[in-house]
Amino acid sequence: MSRDVKTIGIIIKKVNFRETSIILDVLTPEYSVISIMAKGARSTKSKSIGHLEILNELELNLYRNPSSNWYIYKSSSLLEAHLFDINFHTGILMQAAVEIIKQIIIPVEDSQAIYKLLDTYLHFIRTVDKNGIAIFWRFLLKLFRIIGIEFDISNCIECSQRKQLFAYFPQKHGFICGDCYHPVNDEQIFKINENVAELIAKLNNIGNYLNEISISKPTIKQLNRIFITHLSEHFHKKIHLKSIELL
Repeated sequence: MSRDVKTIGIIIKKVNFRETSIILDVLTPEYSVISIMAKGARSTKSKSIGHLEILNELELNLYRNPSSNWYIYKSSSLLEAHLFDINFHTGILMQAAVEIIKQIIIPVEDSQAIYKLLDTYLHFIRTVDKNGIAIFWRFLLKLFRIIGIEFDISNCIECSQRKQLFAYFPQKHGFICGDCYHPVNDEQIFKINENVAELIAKLNNIGNYLNEISISKPTIKQLNRIFITHLSEHFHKKIHLKSIELL
C-alpha cells in the first residue's frame, strides 16, 4: 500500500486529543474502519474546522504510517454533513446505525457493501416523516445479511414452515411458530404478540407500509431487544444500543 492514501469515508467516532488534535474512526469502502490522527485540527487556524464532525462524509487525503495501523490526516473535502439541518428524531436514528457499526468487526471484504448500506440509509432516513425506527430495523436486517448472520423473518426456525411467528429463540438465531413452542422454553425465548409478528413480517418491504402502521414504545423496546440479542449472540459479546433510548 502506498503511504499516501486517498479515499472517501464517514466519520463514526471523534475524540479530542491533547490541546488541538483529534482522533477519528472512519468507515471507508476500501479499508473498513480506520483510525486517523488529525494533528492541529482544532486550532483556530485549521482549514479543517467544520469538516471533522460525526457523520460527515469526506474525500480524504491521508498518510499511512508504515510502522503502525494509524493514518495521518492531511486534508479533506466535505461531501455531506448528514447531521446538518435535521430534527432530533432523525439524528438519533442516524447515530443508532453508527452505534451498531462501531461495536462490530467489519472484515475488509464486507466494507464496501456496508459503506454503501450506511450511506444509503443516512440519505433515506432524512426523508422519512413517520415510523423511522422501522427503517432502522430494515437497515439491521440488511446489515445481518451482509455479515452473514441473517435470520429468517418469515419461516419458523424449527419446522421451516411459513407460519405466524410466536417468539424469538436466541439460541437458535431465529423465530418459532406457536405450534413449535413448548412452555418449558419460557426462560430462553422472547414471546411476541400478533401485532409485533405482523410488523416483523413486513420489515423487508417496510417502506410500503410506513404511513399505515402504528408502532408503540413496548414494540420498539421488544424489537430492539431481539435485534441486539441476535448481534450479541453472534459476536459473543454484549452489544449496546443507547441512542434509541432517547426517542
